[in-house]
Amino acid sequence: MEVQIRSRIWIEIEGIKWMGKGHVQLLTAIEKTGSLSGASRLTGISYRKTWRLINQINKLAKHEVVHLQKGGSGGGGATVTPYGRKLLGFFNDLMGKSEALLCQQLKKYKDLWK
Repeated sequence: MEVQIRSRIWIEIEGIKWMGKGHVQLLTAIEKTGSLSGASRLTGISYRKTWRLINQINKLAKHEVVHLQKGGSGGGGATVTPYGRKLLGFFNDLMGKSEALLCQQLKKYKDLWK
């Protein structure tokens, strides 16, 4: 019998979901594509939702997470800031450590199930 532990981790600020797995995927897509529209296409998230999420992340953060440049003749763009990259590193580290801890506990108490 295969037994697994599943969990979801996110960070809330003032009761608002601020950073979770989907947010991390979106920020990573912005790093790869350099734009909200490219990140939207890559993640399958609507452009409108992408825009809303990034504005919310920036509004609640201590520092700017994504720097947005308005379009023009050369087009706009989006860049994950150094603070944003640090935040991504923290969240990925947190996810890895929590997953390792859950697996460790699952092995420790394996005698509780068939």
